[in-house]
Amino acid sequence: MAKPNSRHRSHFGDLVKLTLFLLLLIYAVGVIIQTQADIAEQKTQIEKLRAEITETRQENDEYQRILNTDDEEEYMFTVAVEKLGYAYPRERRFYAKSKG
Repeated sequence: MAKPNSRHRSHFGDLVKLTLFLLLLIYAVGVIIQTQADIAEQKTQIEKLRAEITETRQENDEYQRILNTDDEEEYMFTVAVEKLGYAYPRERRFYAKSKG
């Protein structure tokens, strides 16, 4: 009787191992790509938040400046005229028409 060679490797076992390795490699590359995309998205979101923080700080500085001024009546007049569009009775306001 012929003795089976103990050093003989199965080609099917090698193929299964190679397939599993390739699947694991493809999965790892996919996870890395997805992680990089998430990082880029988070960085974009951080920049937007930083811009919002800067804008809010500027608004807060403006409010603080207004609160520190002693002339509250001038501030109320400015807000009434510029932001709310109020005017004194019989007062005419002229605004420039911009082309575009």
